[in-house]
Amino acid sequence: MSNRDDVLLQRPVASVDDVEALSPPDRLLLARWLAHSTQCDDIVLSRARRRVGLAMSVGGAVLLVPWVAQLAMTLPDHHSAHQWRLAWSGFDVALTLAFAFTAFTGWRRRQIVITALTVLGVLLLCDAWFDLTLSWGTSEQTASIFTAVFAEVPVAILAFAIAHGLLRETVHYVWHLEGREHPIPPLRRLPIIFVPTEAR
Repeated sequence: MSNRDDVLLQRPVASVDDVEALSPPDRLLLARWLAHSTQCDDIVLSRARRRVGLAMSVGGAVLLVPWVAQLAMTLPDHHSAHQWRLAWSGFDVALTLAFAFTAFTGWRRRQIVITALTVLGVLLLCDAWFDLTLSWGTSEQTASIFTAVFAEVPVAILAFAIAHGLLRETVHYVWHLEGREHPIPPLRRLPIIFVPTEAR
């Protein structure tokens, strides 16, 4: 135990005033102790669940590579689809629900709005992709390009940016509560919070 640990232990912390009287390094140390002493066994991502998730992700990526190659070589350039109206109206219903759920969770200030924003962004990009590819060479091509460039893609990027910012702020809050030193690493290098170190 360091000299700073000894000094902190000799000063009783029984109220908010006692905490505020501590120096910033001592407050960080106290926060780190509290974070390590908290029992989080019930919310820690288990190794089994992590392995299942990794197996699904890797397996899906590996299996889809030959499938995409086969489709690219064998699918016809033109195809008369059944239930065309149902497919597109169903997709637009899903997109409408994504907008509504995002608005509701944002209005209620719920953490799941990050997921809602991500789903919304993905659906918008899918909508732009299918609109462009399926209308190419038809009279609807110009309208599809205009809609994608000025509506769907910008709104999708905005949704991703807001989701990223909210996730970053959440990490910043947890980082601060755990008494970790700044700066916070980028999200792409940040470990999952509730995965034990030895399981990574």
